[in-house]
Amino acid sequence: MLEPTLQFIAITLALEVTPGPAVLFILYQSAFGFRYALMGVLGLMTANVIWISLVATGLGLLLVGTPWLFATVRYLGALYLAYLGYRIARYGIGRPKAVDGKQKKSYLLTYQQGIMTSLSNPKAVLFFLALLPQFVRTESFAADLLYFGGIKISILFVVMGSFGLLGKQVFNRLMGSGGATWLFRALGVGIVAAAYGVAFSGT
Repeated sequence: MLEPTLQFIAITLALEVTPGPAVLFILYQSAFGFRYALMGVLGLMTANVIWISLVATGLGLLLVGTPWLFATVRYLGALYLAYLGYRIARYGIGRPKAVDGKQKKSYLLTYQQGIMTSLSNPKAVLFFLALLPQFVRTESFAADLLYFGGIKISILFVVMGSFGLLGKQVFNRLMGSGGATWLFRALGVGIVAAAYGVAFSGT
């Protein structure tokens, strides 16, 4: 079991550190403080539990195998990411206010945004459908799914938490400067670009 575990860790780690919507989202949340980044990470972890549950129950295959349903979820997810990216690029951050400057930023909202950021990319289920079957044994399906699913979520926590700490240090140095403004805009544009990739890649 050691060899497949190490292989799974290597593959998952490489995928998690690759910049994408989740990484950009956590970097942005870290500008508000590490606690906000952590709430975003917990949201991403919750979404991963949902994706793994879909695979375990067979609903993931239903989603992938129903083209119109998969396309609908994909386009709705892309719209959400594009909206989130636009708001980040347009409004930036106003510590300790929310991006609209009207009310204090909510930990619950950050957590919910983390869930939606992950669920907005239905291609994540393709990752689980393609990767997990390579490691899950038929005779111990439930146990192996929990085992490797737990590893996946643990790696997500460590990697995204590290990005949150890194982002906090960067923003602490840049806060109040023109560099911070341009970094916010870059993160927002990056998320919009990711939304485009979600909507149109592979079509």
